[in-house]
Amino acid sequence: MKITPLKLAVVGLPLVALVVSAQEREDRTLLSQAEMTAIINEVSGERAMHHVLELVPYQRVRPPAEYQAPYRESRVMADFAKEYGFSNVAIETYGTPTAAWQPTVGELWMTAPRNVKLFDIHDVALSLASLNANGDLAGELVDVGPGRAQDFEGKDVKGRFVLSSGSTNATYAQAVQRGAIGVLGISVIGYQRATDFPTQIVSSNVNAQPGTVAWSLTPEVRNNLSALLTRGERITIRSVVKSTPVMLKSEYVHAEIPGDGSTSQEVAISGHLYEGVIKQGANDDNSGCALTLEIGRAYIKLINEGKLPRPKRTINFQWVPEIVGTHAYLNAHPEKKKAIIGTLNFDMEAIRIADSRSFWVLQRTPDTFPSYLNDIAQSMMEYVADISRERVRFRRNLTGYAPTQPVESPRGSKDAFYIKIDKHYGSSDHVTYMQHGIPAVMFITWPDMWYHSSEDTPDKQDSTQYKRAAAVGLGSLAALASGTDEMAARILADNLGRGLSRMGESHTKGLGDMADAGDAAGPTTAYKEAKNAIQHQAGIEKAVVRSASVLWTDVTAGQKKTATFEPLIDARAGSLLNEVKAAYQLQAAQRAVAAAEPLMTAEEKEAASLIVEAVPPPPGAGPGGGFGGGGRGPATGPSLPDEFNAELGLLIPKKLSVLQIRDFLSGEFTPLPVADVLAVLRAREKAGSVKITPKPADPKATPKRK
Repeated sequence: MKITPLKLAVVGLPLVALVVSAQEREDRTLLSQAEMTAIINEVSGERAMHHVLELVPYQRVRPPAEYQAPYRESRVMADFAKEYGFSNVAIETYGTPTAAWQPTVGELWMTAPRNVKLFDIHDVALSLASLNANGDLAGELVDVGPGRAQDFEGKDVKGRFVLSSGSTNATYAQAVQRGAIGVLGISVIGYQRATDFPTQIVSSNVNAQPGTVAWSLTPEVRNNLSALLTRGERITIRSVVKSTPVMLKSEYVHAEIPGDGSTSQEVAISGHLYEGVIKQGANDDNSGCALTLEIGRAYIKLINEGKLPRPKRTINFQWVPEIVGTHAYLNAHPEKKKAIIGTLNFDMEAIRIADSRSFWVLQRTPDTFPSYLNDIAQSMMEYVADISRERVRFRRNLTGYAPTQPVESPRGSKDAFYIKIDKHYGSSDHVTYMQHGIPAVMFITWPDMWYHSSEDTPDKQDSTQYKRAAAVGLGSLAALASGTDEMAARILADNLGRGLSRMGESHTKGLGDMADAGDAAGPTTAYKEAKNAIQHQAGIEKAVVRSASVLWTDVTAGQKKTATFEPLIDARAGSLLNEVKAAYQLQAAQRAVAAAEPLMTAEEKEAASLIVEAVPPPPGAGPGGGFGGGGRGPATGPSLPDEFNAELGLLIPKKLSVLQIRDFLSGEFTPLPVADVLAVLRAREKAGSVKITPKPADPKATPKRK
């Protein structure tokens, strides 16, 4: 849109007056605009970047001496936390130390047809896949392609090194059976990224046998070696590795911002400092730790300056080994498990989004764990995203394209802030909190083209992304930790408003499915699914409202306040169901078929009569699935699409009918055939992880004898 000088003349108003009159009320969120402005001014993307540069300036070979004291990352986090004024800062160890190997020397050479050092662990730490290897090995190189069993046929690899385009782990297992002394492979993920990132090594660990070794190559080096072999060159390889035995310990860092003492409730904010102590990732997830440290620093400063009130709820900062560290902390501190009412988890936060073709994503709690917490995070995320972009209706002048309130770092990008509110996904510490009964959400940058690789280094990060994430994180944390009845009511209002939007999404999905139905019977099936989706979402929204009762200073009073909205949500669902019915009648009329109310099919009646129960795993078996784990099931046989499996694992222990499970999954995601769900459950029954029994007869339905 262009404003011409002629149009300005016609308006006949001074420019300043024009700009002022054009302003609208700024977008709202849970904190006041003054508080959000104070947060945006204080949080520093540069400081967060400084933190990560102290934590993992480069991927390094950890010296054996670190195993005798706190690791570098723990010391950095604890020292900064003390400097910034956090309370109760502690580095805690847990579990029993275990024997491990720390490489100190690792060199991979091509010695013929020319002498070239291919890799050195002090250049690329992740190149050595077998951390327990020791020795000076030499031999000829044989190319086995993908490294499957059939790829070894007719090839003598005894006493030789094997070159593979397949997984280092899988190829190693095949190669050593045939007498090979070493494997040079690439990760499957690395192969998928090979076109865009030919110099990247994806992390891989191999438990190598004595006298053997495993190396991970970049796709570029692997392809160059393969090309030499293809043209008839004889290649010899030499591997020199020295590793030192160490006692591997586990530790986490904990710190607090204390509440005002008026409540026993607490909240948490977390990031994982370790994903094993060998692999070190700048974005995965030292970025989450660097970010949450900055969130805490800024919060303490704003409290001290009187720009934010001191929270009533104590805030727990957890920097842990991923998942296992959170389990260890909550198990060691049951009083915290009981007190914490919500957690914000940050995992992979600082990648420059434009470079990685990414979004900054909020992963909500699953429908099996409805929570007020999702909308706190979403509200802040959308607020910062909106003020970070130029909007025509908020143009400040006629010459620039400025955001309403720029959230940018001095040395960061001016990229757009691409965000996405997404359904639940597991595989981080928010999963662990939920397994302990604590609602938790995750913020993550996805995709990350460098995660778990040799290129997960600070140069891929953007201090502007840090600043925006810190503003979202601190705003969310301040609302969560507030502890006032006023904030409880504001959060509940957000739950109600955003809940209407979610019910509307279910409504839209159902209407679209009916419109898309191709045959005469299609609208009836789609109508049944549309009703299920609306009823499912109404049940979730009522549970979200109930969950918000914990936010009141008197939880019992909070339960009474939130309960008044449940019948209103039912009424809202009723209105949507009436609209769906009218749309169904329209679709049926267009197809010249009767708009009959759908009846239960024979399959559905059978599914409604079967109850599913979980069978406890045998002693020594790993934990079951859920919140991303998918539950125990057969390695082969029928399966549901990936997005359904975490929820399926959580629904199985609830002793629901097969039909109730199907309806829940279909309502949360997309319609599933009853037969598909039953087939998966029967396969799990055969594998011994579930039990399916007939539903007990309802005694009220049994006629009494005279």
